[in-house]
This record gives sequence, structure tokens and C-alpha cells, in this order.
Amino acid sequence: MKHLRCRLTWLYTVTTSLILTLALAGFFIFFIRETRLARLDDFYRLWNTLCFSLQSNTVISHSYLSRTEADHRLIIHIEENGIPLLFSGSWSPPTDRQVLIDQAKRTAKKQGIFTSVSPVSSSSASTSLMNITGQNNDHYYAMVLVLAGKCGPQSLCVLYYQAPVLKSLQKTLFLLGALDLAGILCLAFASWHFVGWSLAPVEESKKKQAEFIAAASHELRSPLAVLRSGIFAVLSAPSEKESLLTAMDQEFDRMSRLIDDLLLLASADAKSWQLHPEKTDMDTLLIDTYEAFLPLCRQKNLPLLLKLPPSPLPVISADSQRIRQILTILLDNALSYTPAGRPICLLAFASQKSLTLQVIDQGQGIPDSLKPRIFDRFFRADPAHSDKSHFGLGLSVARELAILHRGTLTLSDNPKGGSVFSLTLPL
Repeated sequence: MKHLRCRLTWLYTVTTSLILTLALAGFFIFFIRETRLARLDDFYRLWNTLCFSLQSNTVISHSYLSRTEADHRLIIHIEENGIPLLFSGSWSPPTDRQVLIDQAKRTAKKQGIFTSVSPVSSSSASTSLMNITGQNNDHYYAMVLVLAGKCGPQSLCVLYYQAPVLKSLQKTLFLLGALDLAGILCLAFASWHFVGWSLAPVEESKKKQAEFIAAASHELRSPLAVLRSGIFAVLSAPSEKESLLTAMDQEFDRMSRLIDDLLLLASADAKSWQLHPEKTDMDTLLIDTYEAFLPLCRQKNLPLLLKLPPSPLPVISADSQRIRQILTILLDNALSYTPAGRPICLLAFASQKSLTLQVIDQGQGIPDSLKPRIFDRFFRADPAHSDKSHFGLGLSVARELAILHRGTLTLSDNPKGGSVFSLTLPL
């Protein structure tokens, strides 16, 4: 189980961590895309501002150009009649400024825009968005505008430096990596506990199965040992074979009852047990059960009482043989653990939705510490197992039969001492 838990924890951690990592990677890719779009929007905004300033004959000062370049990593180049504005720039790009400007002009010429020639058909002409790559693998957005001025053509060339996205997002990448690692550790911790919680019923079932097999083997060993010793005794003392055969026959009965109970429980576990429901007169069933146990109770000096309501009990759809089997198990337990002279009561009453049958004894009762296990298979309140007529399966069988009838079998204390077993069946 520990090895299985480790393997499942590893599997869950890997799969969930992969999903988390892919989700964070997708978010980072989306963030990169949004960053690039934001840069492009920023470039268009600056380009439109500079174009408007140039077209409206607004005086563009060197301090404005220097501040704009430095704040936004721009390269601004203005010419009039082919003569550049005396502005050397406010920062140094990875590639020489003039090399980048010349490359932008050449790319503009490919689109039919010449900085030294005034536009013919309109007062201005501009290129579309251009992507310029410098000598050091540095990248820029670029656009060129040419105006028809009074004294000749005016041109504006603007390049926008695209800093490497991964470098500019190093903090974000580090944060996402830290979140991913923390998430994987949390998922591993949660997976370990979740797998342990999921396997707890399996481990408990395995433990109960081992206990069940051990108990069944022990219970089967006893009658087999008696039968084997009986066979040797018959062979060695033929004159006493009648008494020995009687004892062996009783052991056969015990083994047969044990095997029947085991088969019933196995069928219930496999959901293959089939009931044969029919309309059952509960008054008649209870009276027949009472009369069947009355001689045995008298033999053990145990008063047996039957208490039925004044009006007839409702007819229910049930397997009458199995309901009788449940009552037989409960009454047999009451007979075994009730001292002589104390009464046993078989009680019945009905409500609007259910019918309740109770077997009430005034025996030694069951301690609260043992009540949660009283319906477990092969469990007996007597740790010495001195009563050889019971295997500890009766109440387990009774509860399974109650569940098959969509009912419940519960245990409570009798205020007068002893126990109350209540079988509740739906109407």
C-alpha cells in the first residue's frame, strides 16, 4: 500500500504539475503578446504626436526631442531639404544611429517614399509599419513621413527600439517560475494526503479481508478437527460409534450453517443476492416466529412476550423467509445472552412510512466501546469465544438482509438493562 501510495502520488503530482506549468506558460505567452501589442500601440501614439507637431509647424525643441527619445527609446531624425536637424540623440542604441536611419530610408524607398523628394499627389506621404533589424540583432519599429513644405520637402523618420521581451520580463518570468515551483510542492503535498485519504478505505478493506479470512479459517478448523478426531475414534472404538456419529453430525450442522452464512455475505458483497419479495402479512409472520421460539424459551426459563398493536400491521412487500431469518438471528442472540428468568420481548409498530420490529432483552447488554463493531463479521463481545454455537456472523448477515430490503438494523440500550435491536422496513 505504501508503494502504491508513492506511485499514485508521483502520478498525480506529475499530471497536475504539467497542467499547472502549461497554464502558466500559456499565461506568459499571452503576457508577451500583450506586451508587444502595448509597445506597438505606444509607438503609434508617439508617431502620431510627432507627425502632428511637424505638420502643424509647431516648434520642436531639442529638449523635447531628447526627453521623448530617452523616455521611450526612440530614434527621431528630421530633415528639411535633405539637411538633417542638428540633433545627435539622447541615448546610444546597440547599432549606430545613422546606420539605422539609413536602413529605414532604404526600406522606405522600397515603398516609394523618398525623403529628399516632396510628395506629388498630396501634401504628405508616409510608409506603413516597418521592422528594422540592427547589426547586433536589435529590432525596431520604424515609419517615415515626407511633407511638401514651402521651402522644400520635410521628412520625419522615427525608430522605436524593441527591447528583448524575455529580458524585459525577467522579473515576471522569475515570479511565474517561483509560483510554478511552489505550486508543484503544494500539489505534491496535497497529492500525498489525497492519495492517503483515497486509499484509506482500500487499506481498511484489505485489513478486514485478512481478518475475515483468518477468522473463517479458524472457525472452519474447529469442526474439521472434531470430525477428524471423531473418525479416528470410530475406527478405534466401534462400540461407541453412535454417540460419536451424533457429535459429528452436530459439527456438520455447524459447518453447514457457517458456510451458508459465508455464501450469503459473499453474495451480498458481490451484489448478486436476489430476494423474492411478496406480499407479507407481518402479523402472521411474527406470530409464527413467536410460536417457533416459545418452546425453546420455556426450556431455558425465559419468558417470551409478543406485543402487537391493536390494529393489524400493514402488509409489506418483502422476502418473508429472509425477514424471518433476521428475527431468528436476533432472538437466538437474545436467548444466548439473557439470564434465566428475565423476559425477551418481540415488539412491532408501524408509522406512516415504515414498519419497525424490535427484539428487546434484559441481558448483560453491550458496552458502548463495542457497539461500533457489533455488526462486524466474526466479531463477538465474548473475547474467549466460549459460546461455540455462534460464529459472530449472525448480526452481519441480519444487517445485510436488512440492507437488501432497503431497511436498517440498529442497536440501542434497554433502559431496564440489556439491548434493543430495531429492524426498520420501508412501507
